[in-house]
Amino acid sequence: MLAAPKDKKRRKGFAIIYVALIGAFVLIPMAGLAVDFGVVYNVKARLQTACDAAAIGAGYLLHATTNLSNQTQYNTVINTAQQFFNANYGTSYMGSTIASYNAVATSSTSGKTITVNATATVPMLFMRVLGIAHSTVAAEAVSNVRYIAMMIVVDRSESVVIESGAETAITDALNTFVADSSTSFLVNGVDTVGMVSFGMTWRLDFSPSTKFQSGQSSTIGTAITNIPFGADGGTNTAEGLYQAWYQLYQIGQPGALNVIVLLTDGRPTAFTGNFTPTGSTTCKSKVQRSGVLFNSPDLGSYPFWPPPTSPNSSWGLFSTQYSGSPEESYLSANSTNCYYSGSGNYVNVYKDFSSTFPSSVGPVDNVGSGTGYPTGFSTPGTGISTQTGYYNAPGTSMTDPRSVRYASFNVADNIATLIRKDTTLSPMMFVIGLNYTGTSTEPLDADWLAHLANDPTYVTVGSDTNVVAAGHSVYQSGQTTGMYCNSTKSTLSTCFSDVTSALLRLIQ
Repeated sequence: MLAAPKDKKRRKGFAIIYVALIGAFVLIPMAGLAVDFGVVYNVKARLQTACDAAAIGAGYLLHATTNLSNQTQYNTVINTAQQFFNANYGTSYMGSTIASYNAVATSSTSGKTITVNATATVPMLFMRVLGIAHSTVAAEAVSNVRYIAMMIVVDRSESVVIESGAETAITDALNTFVADSSTSFLVNGVDTVGMVSFGMTWRLDFSPSTKFQSGQSSTIGTAITNIPFGADGGTNTAEGLYQAWYQLYQIGQPGALNVIVLLTDGRPTAFTGNFTPTGSTTCKSKVQRSGVLFNSPDLGSYPFWPPPTSPNSSWGLFSTQYSGSPEESYLSANSTNCYYSGSGNYVNVYKDFSSTFPSSVGPVDNVGSGTGYPTGFSTPGTGISTQTGYYNAPGTSMTDPRSVRYASFNVADNIATLIRKDTTLSPMMFVIGLNYTGTSTEPLDADWLAHLANDPTYVTVGSDTNVVAAGHSVYQSGQTTGMYCNSTKSTLSTCFSDVTSALLRLIQ
């Protein structure tokens, strides 16, 4: 057997030494780096979790804090943040130590902010051989808590309280939701709340205020108790929505969470606009006048929907703002000697206006341009189509009740669309539909109400198959999304709780 050359033995020995050197100076440090990096990564992740928990946990308390200038309130928020941080970052986690921790709360015109940041020192194990004894990691979390600017819109038409106990159920649910400080998520002295009610006419029941639960002259609870339910008349949904929108502009907090909460039981039956008498009218004044045109849904036999075809079921013209009950007793200005004036003569309104209503109508109260007004309403009584929107081309005949009813839908639907497209306030609409199961009222149009809210989760049930069949989404892209809740008299509180839960998620 031949012996291996001596030079080959030398090369084998050199290779072993070479591999050993690589292992000592390259492979072992790389393995050590991987181990130490894993420790650093885990410590940083836990530090970030602790900062997030501190910011979010203190954020809930921050919303309820009325005055950050008060040192006691400020310290309570900061201490709460510290407690959440400590609960989520254990002492010497993976051998680390907290090098710094800081939490700061600030307020602005749109809300409040808490910022939490921290650093931690992480001891190195294997990297010590390279002279690296420790590493420092940092984390930061910010929780922005927006103020809430809310307008509650309550349908007070006659049909709302036609079912026994409905008025009590509504007022109890509203009080729990907004008036009772022990149950309401809304914070007196922090958030702004107002309320509008509507039937055929509209009324500002409670001017928006941050002192909605403790006002010296009035409170939202008193206003809820005094809602004039059952004042006869119709359902002028368009007017209720517009006046709430206008009030949000009066509050003037673009950075806040602007919210409209609509509670209604029915389909629109009325709209507001400008009407010009014909030359043959008996009206003493021939000038254009503002008023409400209303179609009575109770003139047809059950079922009420679709609208009846009986003639002369359109009533008007009535005052746009609530003056008293019944609403039919308060006619629009310049009604002297008109066919529609006098007791019960409002069914003859068509005789004064060539039997037609305008193709463009709109609100006449709180209309203007510039700061403090929704855009698109610089001319009172115009700007909103009665012929497009939810129902296509219903016509303008006052003697055709379906034309008036479908036009009422279109006006309300078009105003709601403008609200959802408002990029200045970006209002969100929460709509609660009060659903009665009896045969004495018109059925609820849940699909349309969900469409108003632009609820991205809602699928149609076919409330009116002339517009949309069952199984379709109501979501419209490029518009603010909201939420619809279908309620009965006994489940109203659940719907308001759902609104509260949504607000909790949205303010942060």
